[in-house]
Amino acid sequence: MKIMIFPSKYIQGDGAMNLLPEVMEKFGDKPFIVATKSMVETSKKLMGNKGKVVQFGGECSRSEIDRIKAIAKEFGATAIAAVGGGKPIDASKVIADEMNIPVIVCATIAATDAPTSGCAVLYTEEGVYVEVLYQKRNPDVVLMDTDIILKAPTRFLISGMGDALATFFEANSCEHTRSLSEAFALRTKTTMALTKLCLDMLLKYGRQAVKDAENGIKSEAVEAIIEANALLSGIGFESGGLGSAHSIHNGLTVLPATHHLYHGEKVAFGTLTGLHLYDDLGIIDEVYDFCIDVGLPVTFEDLHIPNVTEEELKEVAESSYLYNFMSHEPVELSVEKVIAALKKTDKIGREKKAAKGK
Repeated sequence: MKIMIFPSKYIQGDGAMNLLPEVMEKFGDKPFIVATKSMVETSKKLMGNKGKVVQFGGECSRSEIDRIKAIAKEFGATAIAAVGGGKPIDASKVIADEMNIPVIVCATIAATDAPTSGCAVLYTEEGVYVEVLYQKRNPDVVLMDTDIILKAPTRFLISGMGDALATFFEANSCEHTRSLSEAFALRTKTTMALTKLCLDMLLKYGRQAVKDAENGIKSEAVEAIIEANALLSGIGFESGGLGSAHSIHNGLTVLPATHHLYHGEKVAFGTLTGLHLYDDLGIIDEVYDFCIDVGLPVTFEDLHIPNVTEEELKEVAESSYLYNFMSHEPVELSVEKVIAALKKTDKIGREKKAAKGK
């Protein structure tokens, strides 16, 4: 069976966040907002005397989810809105699902494909990957405010491109092996077309979007990349499936030095490593060039692990195998092959950066 999953409504553009009070009103009279520290006062001002705003603690961990859920229950929340990045969004999705109430996502950055999906990544309080939690439905409304996203450091937008970069390649691998997607089904042709559109938009608009974002310019390129990062990648990974890129990301989280990197930055390195394991399109050089040009990691030094040991690489590779996404690749893999691919990614990354004078 083939299944596609979507959010109920997706809204993107200048001032989208201003719609939050109106949107939440439709879901009851007790709106509950989970906001990152930098957005707490903005959220309070926007909501006025309606509802309750709680500051997110920083990590999408079981303890933080339970803390916020207890407050939401005591308040009698009729709907939850997340105002922030991927981790408060994921935590809010889990809380809303466990309380059986609607969830609205107001993303302040376009750093991951979390906003549209019906799943959430759970970490330990120290930031080590634990598991993926699946919700009964996708967000009821997603708000992507271009104004707010442009005010964030450009690194967030770049990270989102790193996450989105994996979407087509992982779906392509899953299609070859007939592996199930995050919807626990096979892919429609529409899904595959959207994942390819996601990749095409990244390669077409990504470089210009970085330049424009760094100068605070609202442009077609910036709008296209926000759409690719949030909507196309969100629908694409969930309805298309995951593979080696996210497995390697998960493996990298066992190294404390990588905890300061964003999700998409590690996924980008995982995408390149995955292409060394399986590249039926012969596109790896183009992907390297794109990553270097926009500032995504292509070397161990970029990952803050310049002196990574053989034992640490083995730990990364073994941890990558703790999750079944590796089995979605259409080649026979082993821990040794993954270690070799990690080393090759770094080696070629160093060579290509040197050739570009970076």
